[in-house]
Amino acid sequence: MDRNYLLPLIKELVAAPSVTESAEESLPGEIIYSRLSGLSYFKERPHHLRLVDTPLEGSPHKLKSLIARVDAAEKTPRTVLMIGHYDVVDVKCYGEIAEHAFDTEKLAEIFCADADTLYGRGTMDMKCGDAIETALIEEFAKDRSIFDVNLVMVLVGDEENSSAGMRGVLPALFEMKREGLDFLAALNTEPGEAGNSGVTGPMVFLGTLGKLMPGFYVRGRDAHVGNCYDGFSALLAASRAVAAAEGDPCLADPARGVCQPSWICLDMGALRDVYSVTVPDKAYAYFNCFTTNNGPAQIMEQMKSVALRALEETSTQMEESYKSLIQLGYDGSAFSAPEPAVYTLGELTKLAAARAGEAFDAELRDFTASLPLGDMRARGIKVVDFIADRSGAEPPYVAVFFLPPWLPVRTDFTGSPRDAAVVGAAREIEAECAEKYGLNMTEVEFFSGLCDLSYVGGKVSEGDIAALAENMPGWGEIYSLPLKEMQALGLPVINLGPSGAAPHRKEERLYLFYSLDVLPELLKKLIAKISQKAR
Repeated sequence: MDRNYLLPLIKELVAAPSVTESAEESLPGEIIYSRLSGLSYFKERPHHLRLVDTPLEGSPHKLKSLIARVDAAEKTPRTVLMIGHYDVVDVKCYGEIAEHAFDTEKLAEIFCADADTLYGRGTMDMKCGDAIETALIEEFAKDRSIFDVNLVMVLVGDEENSSAGMRGVLPALFEMKREGLDFLAALNTEPGEAGNSGVTGPMVFLGTLGKLMPGFYVRGRDAHVGNCYDGFSALLAASRAVAAAEGDPCLADPARGVCQPSWICLDMGALRDVYSVTVPDKAYAYFNCFTTNNGPAQIMEQMKSVALRALEETSTQMEESYKSLIQLGYDGSAFSAPEPAVYTLGELTKLAAARAGEAFDAELRDFTASLPLGDMRARGIKVVDFIADRSGAEPPYVAVFFLPPWLPVRTDFTGSPRDAAVVGAAREIEAECAEKYGLNMTEVEFFSGLCDLSYVGGKVSEGDIAALAENMPGWGEIYSLPLKEMQALGLPVINLGPSGAAPHRKEERLYLFYSLDVLPELLKKLIAKISQKAR
């Protein structure tokens, strides 16, 4: 495996416009499947190469993910899992040159690329990693004495969205485990700069950040704007929640002296279909929340605190506004501060079920099933609104809930023998990179760009499951997680990927020397060292 072997494959994969949630998203998987299916190993063992359906909930597009398995020459249960994704973010940022976003030759002209740089959407994130993993499978299929462990490669779509691809292949991995495979570790080849923004060059990650999506549904009181103090603005309360939580250091979740951004609002708005001169009585907001220590139960307590603060500050603002306007001659109805109420979605659902009786569960299922295709966050908020309408809860109140996706945190610094062995293997690769190639490798605990290692590495507790199942709208229908399979895996994880710059931007580029001349050899040695150390 060398640059001349890898570069044409990378360019071929980049040329496949596999934008997330597009009709072409699975095209790279089909290209790689066709390529591998011609090898003698897979002709003799067709069941070791599969394209499996892994649809994204609410999407009209078909999505397929690739699973390839090569067994070592000497029979063994010991197996190393390699993962990657072949979807890419959209190309809107390319502007007037968007038509060339997948054309590496044309972009080389536009950006005046040097001999060590390859431009194009997906060059670094992460068609290069896909190509290297594919080449390792090809090489091993031709010479099964290279490793004394089995290799399983999983390449998926939808990683840039809600990880439907990885969620969809987990049952197949679980089945391999049930059949006797012992997965020693999971390796990913996401680009380093995507996981530690602003740093370039060789990087190795010994874990990946977690993510939750805290959601707030505000039910206020409507009133004509001329008598606004008779009402209670849900939109004002939602904006207070955003102001209270956005970037709040008290909500951050640092680990070992390193901190990620705190909560960031991804969307907020009023829930109304038509123009109206009434005080908005329904609103929502939801956030991105990185986690390193906190689980769903801890985040839920923080959400309740934010919700209570938002309600109290809304009342205070309206009361002060009313008093000030009285001094200016306002003679409308007085504002009466309500008693603030905060519910979890689970609590609101129990109220709705008690009020509606035995028919409620079927009504909720039917309503959820009737929702049109579309974004799972928007569909989830509609489910919360449906539950709220039937709860009978007296407004104003805030209901707190989670929206998908959920990515569990994973670190290899747990003290377990296998985790320690994998960390040791990674550090030997760091030393190899410095001694043989004169390149200093940066070691990072958490891949902060978020990645699918969460699903094969995360440690999922029963408490996590309960907090999510009770408080995520459409759980199991709008969004599903194969929790049993996740609990059965919980693998040590390593991300060792290519070097480049500007992921998700029009200047996205791959640096070829490290990525093609060094990284493939380091990955081969990493697999061998994991085999030696992980017992």
